[in-house]
Amino acid sequence: MGWSQVAYLMLTALGLGVNLAKHGEPRPAYSIWSALVGAAICLGILYWGGFFG
Repeated sequence: MGWSQVAYLMLTALGLGVNLAKHGEPRPAYSIWSALVGAAICLGILYWGGFFG
């Protein structure tokens, strides 16, 4: 796994962490569930596109 993959995974984890910390707060209403779905879709596209291979 190269540095770009590690950096992307770290940024994704950071974004999920922010959503987890702010889950349910106003402006806009943060939702860990929508963040997880978005991250899963993005990671799936990157995986099937060969980013991790």
